[in-house]
Amino acid sequence: MSKHYGEVMHLDVFGEPTIIIDSYEAAIAILETSSASTSDRPRFVMAELVGLGYEFALMKYSDAWRQRRRVFHSFFHQGVVSQYRPVRLREVRRLLCKLLDEPEKFLHHSRHYIGGTIMSAVYGIEVKDQNDKFIAIAEKGGEIFSDVMVPGRYLVELFPLLARIPAWFPGAIFKRKAARWERDIHDVRTAAYNAASEAIARGDAGLSMTSSLVDKSIREHGSVSAEDEEIFKDVTGVAYAAGADTASTIATLTAFFLAMVAYPDVQRKAQAELDEIVGQDQLPDFSHQKSLPYVNAVMKECSRWHTVMPLLVPHRSIKDVEYNGYLIPAGSVLIPNAWSMSRDPVAYPDPDRFMPERYLKGGKMDPEARDPLKFQFGFGRRICPGMPFSQDSLFLAIASVLHAYNIRPPASVNDSSDLIRLGPKIPSGGALSYPDPFGCSITPRSELAASIIQQSRF
Repeated sequence: MSKHYGEVMHLDVFGEPTIIIDSYEAAIAILETSSASTSDRPRFVMAELVGLGYEFALMKYSDAWRQRRRVFHSFFHQGVVSQYRPVRLREVRRLLCKLLDEPEKFLHHSRHYIGGTIMSAVYGIEVKDQNDKFIAIAEKGGEIFSDVMVPGRYLVELFPLLARIPAWFPGAIFKRKAARWERDIHDVRTAAYNAASEAIARGDAGLSMTSSLVDKSIREHGSVSAEDEEIFKDVTGVAYAAGADTASTIATLTAFFLAMVAYPDVQRKAQAELDEIVGQDQLPDFSHQKSLPYVNAVMKECSRWHTVMPLLVPHRSIKDVEYNGYLIPAGSVLIPNAWSMSRDPVAYPDPDRFMPERYLKGGKMDPEARDPLKFQFGFGRRICPGMPFSQDSLFLAIASVLHAYNIRPPASVNDSSDLIRLGPKIPSGGALSYPDPFGCSITPRSELAASIIQQSRF
């Protein structure tokens, strides 16, 4: 789009100025350099109707947002995420064992790896291998979020007064949907929190974000106030929904499996690096990460190659902002186009090709290469505070699966180019993008690899 209309495009949407930001440079200038003026959010009417008002990523730039983000950040910033690594190591061993037993269910197993990690970290709850109710609740919440956040899908976003009409009114299908979905979103916010609270009351709760918040409140104030409990439900609900529904991380992990099938040379290079650094008689862990530049580059390329949310959550300007001679008036809706940024041919030549070498120079990570994490997780004061946790989960899964398994096209596919055509695309059904369904053959790289996986069972 930027080729025809420029890196910043203005739309008049029923009198509301809307700015589509296509370039990374423009996004940095508008959303980071001027973040004091551009960190607000527009009103998301359908999200309000379904009960997503607790989601602080959608809140206005306010004290309530600052308070919740501060609490969330204290548990998930780069300096503290290492405390969750024992949980990740346990869950990734389970993932490897499940892939050995039922490799055809690789996406199901991946969801449980991500969901199991976040449920343990946030609530101290261990998920079931099959039909776990908390995973199901979060996945339903993720589906609702993806639906209601599609720009322009619901007329009520353009005409908020429609939110006042009764559900029985002709044409008010959105109100009937919202009534159904509100119950699901209520469960996202409360079901796991209540289960964790009951375990805390019984005295058999494990260490978790929830137990830490409750313990701290009791130590400092003697009890958990009603106000604090609402905040605790909000921040744990956000972590739960963002992690256990696996919306972002599972989509990237799915893209990893697809890329390894479609680009076997990349897989062989990553495996050669793992063999050299880790050795074939053990599984990788976080102590190996800094010595695995190619594997880290594969992880970055997965995030770029498959942009999970092509249009990021909109910002709103609260003051006039000038960019490149253009005036962006106060009250403008600002939509970062992460898809366009991920396909910038200057930063990423041949952008549709999966090529980890983009981030390497002389066998090391190239500090001059544009890191896709700088735009895939948002900008400025609205950047996703859960990014370090997500990246830890991705690294361990990618490194472990590559070290233990070969990932090949299924027997029914003769040409990997058929799988490349299933690659990244702009979603048509929701705000989030997932690769089209595909199959693959996952087998242990050797008898030794299979033996090490078996030994890791517990």
